[in-house]
Amino acid sequence: MPATLEQPKIVQLRLPERPPGRRWWVLAALVLGVIVIGGAVFFNRDWPFTPANVVAQLEQATDSKVTFGAFHRNFLPHPGCYLESVTLTRGDKPGEQEVMKIRQLTIKGKWTGLIQKHIAVIRADGVEAVFPPIGTGPGWKPTESAVVVDKLIANGAELQFVRHNSKEPPILFSIRKFTGHHLASQEPMNFEVNLANPQPPGDIEASGTFGPWNKKIVSETPVKGNYTFRNADLSSFGGIAGMLASDGVFDGNLDSIDIKGRTSTPDFSTTDTPHKLDLSSDFHAEVDATNGDVTLDQVRAKLVKTVILTQGSVASHREQDGKRADLNFSVRDGRIQDLLLMFVSDKQAPLNGTVSLRAQTRVPPGKAAFLKRVELEGDFGIESARFTSEETQTSVNKLSTAGQGQGDQTDNPDRVLSDLEGHVNVKDGIATFTGLRFRVPGARAKMNGTFDLITQKVDLKGMLYMDAKLPEATSGIKSFLLKAIDPFLKKNRRGGARIPVSVTGTYQKPSYHADPI
Repeated sequence: MPATLEQPKIVQLRLPERPPGRRWWVLAALVLGVIVIGGAVFFNRDWPFTPANVVAQLEQATDSKVTFGAFHRNFLPHPGCYLESVTLTRGDKPGEQEVMKIRQLTIKGKWTGLIQKHIAVIRADGVEAVFPPIGTGPGWKPTESAVVVDKLIANGAELQFVRHNSKEPPILFSIRKFTGHHLASQEPMNFEVNLANPQPPGDIEASGTFGPWNKKIVSETPVKGNYTFRNADLSSFGGIAGMLASDGVFDGNLDSIDIKGRTSTPDFSTTDTPHKLDLSSDFHAEVDATNGDVTLDQVRAKLVKTVILTQGSVASHREQDGKRADLNFSVRDGRIQDLLLMFVSDKQAPLNGTVSLRAQTRVPPGKAAFLKRVELEGDFGIESARFTSEETQTSVNKLSTAGQGQGDQTDNPDRVLSDLEGHVNVKDGIATFTGLRFRVPGARAKMNGTFDLITQKVDLKGMLYMDAKLPEATSGIKSFLLKAIDPFLKKNRRGGARIPVSVTGTYQKPSYHADPI
């Protein structure tokens, strides 16, 4: 028989099994190695918080040159960095540069935000910024940025705006608190701010939305929100005093912000008088935030019980450093006593009555007293006027009875009502009256002259016209003598008496003069 071949035996070699924990350890080591290698590459190439990357992003966002003194990295618990002694400079011309210095700039991110390019918080501490005079700084256009800042905090910042007159101190805005939320190129930012306003000094709180930036026309960037203004000291303007409070809302673009609000000043006064008057207003205005100019579309102010309607502007002009107020105002059927209390020191106004007026006024900037700076021109009329001084009112009563040919009769205890009207021009503290007319039953006067608002000196001259002839307007021996020479008095040939009169002296102690012949 042929020999049979045996089938070869297959021998299976089995490696000893590794414990499960060791296998996972090797896998973890491999993953960790990949992470370390990838992280090293990422930190060296794509890590956002390097000096070069941070400076590049800041320069792109602010269109400025950025330098710093020291740079510190943070990895745990949050990625980020902080820079010391940061300076941002815009512009090359000396005297027209914008310079912002930051004591410490802290940038805090999130690990999950690195891929999404989100910054959790940017905090600027010790901010001091200096801006050149309005209209002289470098131009700026916002740029695109892929980075989104969830929150920007800048508390305790000080912003200085240099005046056109370099001898004047800069205007200082102290930002007590500022927080911006969601700073992104294509979306609006929410904000809250608390600041100390320089003129008039007071406390402002505002909140709302700002942006997104209009990259073609920066001045058309939208802004919207509401504000409160408290403890505004009006004495900083000179010539007036009182603590103002205001609330309102705003909406529009940077160069035309529509503001609607109301003000309340329960202790309004002029600095030369002791009277505290209740002044309130409802207003509609437009503000150009690019230069600070204000246009008053409509202001309805109420002084005690008199309503004053005002329109105009408070704006800058190249020939002057500061804002000039140009206002048109009118009063219809108001109370003259409410207005006079702003100018007299007596306990009560010298005159009560119904006043209507229309005037234009200009108040240029400067340190001179308010009454020296204010310029005014207008027409006024006062009906049913009654003098509060018994002595003055008695004289008016006598003039009325004499003008009617009743001699010196004063039996009627009723006060005579008089009317006043005229044109006034105020400049350099002097009120110049033209076409000033004064009427009482039986007599009228036409006068021109001046009244010094500072010294309260009076200098008025004119003519008094009486319904009665001169002899009929007097009594006693004076009447007898005047009747004897009446045919020779040219002033009495046509109807009643015409008498040149003048008023001099001061407001407190006027002196009246008349020349009947």
